[in-house]
Amino acid sequence: MAKKAVEAPKGFHWMKSGNGFKLMKNPVGGYKPHKGASKKASFEIQKVHKK
Repeated sequence: MAKKAVEAPKGFHWMKSGNGFKLMKNPVGGYKPHKGASKKASFEIQKVHKK
């Protein structure tokens, strides 16, 4: 299945949460890499709706 990398909005970063991701606001001092954190997250692309 195809994937698409999505950058976090300005002032936020992605945090791994189980099998998915959540957005987390960057601290006052700015983003610094840490465990489970990323500026980009990769999502699977779904091509058709499923009922």
